[in-house]
Amino acid sequence: MLTMTQRTRVRHVKRSLSTTPSGWVEDMPPVIHRKMKRNVTLFCGWGRLIFGHTFSDHDRIIDIFASEPEGKRDLAIYIKNHHVLLTKAPDLLFVDPSHTYRLWLHHYRMPKQRPSHFRIRLLQGEEDARQVNAIYRKCGLIESPVSTIVENQKTPVFSYFVAEDADGQIIGSIMGIDHKAAFNDPEKGASFWCLAVDPDRRARGVGRSLVRCVAEYYLAKGREYLDLSVLHDNHRAIRLYRSLGFRRVPVYVVKRKNEINRNFYTGGPKP
Repeated sequence: MLTMTQRTRVRHVKRSLSTTPSGWVEDMPPVIHRKMKRNVTLFCGWGRLIFGHTFSDHDRIIDIFASEPEGKRDLAIYIKNHHVLLTKAPDLLFVDPSHTYRLWLHHYRMPKQRPSHFRIRLLQGEEDARQVNAIYRKCGLIESPVSTIVENQKTPVFSYFVAEDADGQIIGSIMGIDHKAAFNDPEKGASFWCLAVDPDRRARGVGRSLVRCVAEYYLAKGREYLDLSVLHDNHRAIRLYRSLGFRRVPVYVVKRKNEINRNFYTGGPKP
């Protein structure tokens, strides 16, 4: 029979063991599932997106990075035991200094009002893709071949949305990926990438509205969560995501050591 003091100590220990660091949740990256597609890599135009948890062999992932085309930026996410992967290719790979944030879509709340000075719509055709590339260029992002954007948009995996002002000019864009369509994700997740707003025509609320659009799109499709990757010191973007309900999760991104990424793995100034 425990004394009152002993019972108090036991409760304290249990609470300590169950407590996670501030801003984190206990959810781990999705685990490999027998019905999940294996070795899934998507070509996004700016590089390849490697879904690491669909691979059972780290060597396959290393081979993909080793074949990265010049001028592109491949990345891998949801890698099981990413630290083990890096020990196998320390001269080739590094952990990107970014955080992963997740929005559980059943927690999403619709806005009471929406901006009226622009509209959000699906990307349509080559002219839209060219305008999106112009924004990528202004934001310092890697451009994607127009044909790749257009062809990806025709698939159930990719969903490109754009913000259009009253003059019909595209002032922002975002790319969503449906994990269920991409690799039969048993967790029914989704993610978005390449959120970009024209720095010369920055209208208030464009980035927020683009993120909301993607969240609502995948919520309507029955997806469970929406992930994103953001540089650890992009405090403005992080404040935006947290205000929308995103919370940081222990998921890491791995990239190749190349000229484009040099400043991120050497600690030098940003490009």
